[in-house]
Amino acid sequence: MIVTEFPNISGYDTSVNLINRGKSLHLPIHHIESRVGLPLADNSVDCFLLFAVLTCIPSNSGQSGLIAMLRSKLKPGGFIYISDYYLQENEISKSRYTFFNNDVNNFGVFELPEGATLRHHTKEWIATLVKDFTIKEDLMIEVKTMNGNNAEAFQILLQK
Repeated sequence: MIVTEFPNISGYDTSVNLINRGKSLHLPIHHIESRVGLPLADNSVDCFLLFAVLTCIPSNSGQSGLIAMLRSKLKPGGFIYISDYYLQENEISKSRYTFFNNDVNNFGVFELPEGATLRHHTKEWIATLVKDFTIKEDLMIEVKTMNGNNAEAFQILLQK
């Protein structure tokens, strides 16, 4: 199990349901309030993993704030691994993309029938978001979305 191989792993999320699920599996996961930040010292973390996290933050300011906060917690030379979605080229995705709060600099937002507001990203926005890091790897992969649709995801390994 990964937890025993890496004993200093911790997970953080704002979703109480996700935290409860993780705790039922005996995972080292902690609930945080979205506006409070991470209870970690600056320059103390080796690596952050973000899997479809940016997709769940529709605003530029929210994403910028998250990346800046994570950067402050990273040790010099530390890493952030991001796996997320650029704008998809299929007709269904193209037809539903819109601007967040009518901001022409915040494109790729869409709402699911369940009411969740999500976002896919332009390559230009991601380049802006990670400009203070060195890109060590940048890959595209085929994935299935949470609704089972085929999609292309990007995976970027960043170094502070």
